[in-house]
Amino acid sequence: MKKRAPLLIASGILIIGLIGFGAWWQSATKARDAVVMRLPPVPDLTSAPPALVERISIADTAATSRRDPVAGLIELSRLYHANGYLNAASTTYEALAELRPDAARWPHLHATIRAGYGQAAAAVALWQRTIELAPDYLPARLRYADLLLKDNQTAAAATAYLAALEIDSNNPYALLGLARIDFEAENWNDARRRLEKVVGQTNYTLGYDLIVTLYERLGLDARAEAIRGQARASGAYRDPEDPWLDEILPDSYDPFMLALEAGTKARRGNPVAAIQLLEQAIAVAPTDLSAHFQLANLYREQRNIDQARDYYRRCTQLDPEFADGWAQLSDLHAKTANPSEAARVLEAGLEACPDSPGLHLMKARRQRAVGEYGPALSSYRKSISLRPNEPDAYLELGIALIDFDRRELGISNIRAALETDPANPTALGILAFNAIELGNQTEADAMLTRIAAQPVFERPRFEQLKTVYAQKFGAEWSE
Repeated sequence: MKKRAPLLIASGILIIGLIGFGAWWQSATKARDAVVMRLPPVPDLTSAPPALVERISIADTAATSRRDPVAGLIELSRLYHANGYLNAASTTYEALAELRPDAARWPHLHATIRAGYGQAAAAVALWQRTIELAPDYLPARLRYADLLLKDNQTAAAATAYLAALEIDSNNPYALLGLARIDFEAENWNDARRRLEKVVGQTNYTLGYDLIVTLYERLGLDARAEAIRGQARASGAYRDPEDPWLDEILPDSYDPFMLALEAGTKARRGNPVAAIQLLEQAIAVAPTDLSAHFQLANLYREQRNIDQARDYYRRCTQLDPEFADGWAQLSDLHAKTANPSEAARVLEAGLEACPDSPGLHLMKARRQRAVGEYGPALSSYRKSISLRPNEPDAYLELGIALIDFDRRELGISNIRAALETDPANPTALGILAFNAIELGNQTEADAMLTRIAAQPVFERPRFEQLKTVYAQKFGAEWSE
């Protein structure tokens, strides 16, 4: 009997193990079936990179296995969303929301897709669910409020922005949203208070256009002009940072989207993330010229000269007819005290791009800098002949001619520059000073009037011109 005890124990353990395995098998099968029922068909991947096709195939297989089908579904959702297969991504997010109803991430990511399609009602419902599950996740609250405002649900949007401010009392996006509501309601004082805080926090990258318009409505034209003269509009409105959305970027095989996101990261002061995205874009598309050039520019801004030089050089190798690559590489050599290499690269660029107005303009500047007057004039004229609708070459040729006592011809080129760019401050200043010096009060008045209407014209220089005017004509200039 004693000899049979170990055998009985082993049999018991085996039976228990089989029971446990059976329970696992049943549970795993149930989980797999739940995923398979909700799994979208694989979209057309004909034009997709082979690496992406392989990853989708592996994830799709994982989603139909018993090991961890939900993990496979999550991987699919990331790959589909990050690479623009948005209908398939939406289906995976719907499935994940059912299978993991306590996770806020899935309704949030799904809402960004629905909002992008203009499906406001669906996106609003998804963000309401996100906020219910993750009340402290600020990007969801801000996107939700923005969509309500866009959908003209002003009162609800105001409530949503105020709720965001309860989490972050100085959030510039929430303040900007409330300022927009105040502006539309003509609550000028509240709008001004909030907008001044926004532009102060963001250095005018948010709220620029609205605060200029507000100041004009309040009759504060001088303040509006001062902002126009000192700040530059940020361009299109940019969504607030969204870590959950950012987390899918490493799964993207779209070099254009990666480069676009890299630009956003760089503007937000995160060059490390921008560089990573651009390197990823190049890994996906090694011959993508634009990603190489963007990365070179970013490295240059970060004063990483060796890397910038390397990527500019790659640009010239990828496309020898890309003039900007030669121009930036030559300029980088010049700025790092390597004039001989700068000249060599410039000549190589001109040989590859003989019709580049920018390279001819660079050559003119180099020639003028070393005193090669005649060749410089020829290079300026060549640049003008190739691009007659831009002011720079006209201006520099005109200034060079004036410097060499060919004033009349120089002024003629300055006038040509003004024709191509009627608000050009350099041309206006030169022509105003020339008219004053020649005693042509009528033209001087006309030029000063045009200058007064240009807020980008430097105020100290304008005051100097008015002083010279008063000395020449014996009376102060007035509009």
